[in-house]
Amino acid sequence: MSLHIKSPGGAPGVYPIVKRGKGLKHLSFTIIELGGALRTHEWETGAEEQSLDSYAGPVRVEVGNSLGQWSAEIGSRRTLKETGPMIYLPAGSKVKISRLDERARVTVAGATGTTGVSPRLIAGSEIMVTPTGKNNFARTVCTHIADNVDAVHLICGETVSQPGGWTSSPPHKHDRFTNAGEVPMEEVYYFLFEPNQGFGFIRVYTGADDPEPFDHAFVVEHGDTVLIPRGYHPVVACPGYTLNYTWVLAGEGRAYGTWSDDPRHTWIKD
Repeated sequence: MSLHIKSPGGAPGVYPIVKRGKGLKHLSFTIIELGGALRTHEWETGAEEQSLDSYAGPVRVEVGNSLGQWSAEIGSRRTLKETGPMIYLPAGSKVKISRLDERARVTVAGATGTTGVSPRLIAGSEIMVTPTGKNNFARTVCTHIADNVDAVHLICGETVSQPGGWTSSPPHKHDRFTNAGEVPMEEVYYFLFEPNQGFGFIRVYTGADDPEPFDHAFVVEHGDTVLIPRGYHPVVACPGYTLNYTWVLAGEGRAYGTWSDDPRHTWIKD
């Protein structure tokens, strides 16, 4: 399985990046580009709860489930230096998205969910914005879906990196149960740069005691996705370019912040 999936580009279409149970055990991820003759897209969430993140818009989202009809609009995002709204879609829902301008781009991530829950628009003060790190690994972590949403598995948000800065640093992982509170959860990173010709790097590597070790480094560009089934996963952005990446977690537990730092690099926090 390839962990690095290149951007499908900006042509209108629906691009499944990974399907739950085929590539990752707990997560699915899809990119949707609306434009040209493709004005709308409809689907059913089925057994999945899903998060919808919008990057180019505006878009209208309509949801129907056992609780009735619900709709919301997300405006165009002015800059990747700021986070945007996110929508939580419960399992057992019918969803329709419509572009309200020439083009729109959204991503949809999914994990096993439950029915009988209302959709939610998470925007403004409901987004938990946390400045994290220091020096050249200072970044802003924006958490949209966590304890504030009655989800079963999904934890979702965005991280905004300073140009030339590191994120997910010191390197951390969440791939096993430990006495220190680590909980096994897979993750997906979806990368966007401003200006969009930017690039960065991610290293995904396992601990020395992992029974199936690996160590990969990838050049990531605008619209790329990286799957993180386990292991540490630090990221760095090219100087001059803001990096904003959507991150989505799901696994055998649901608790944000339950990770372990690479013990060789924890000293940088001091």
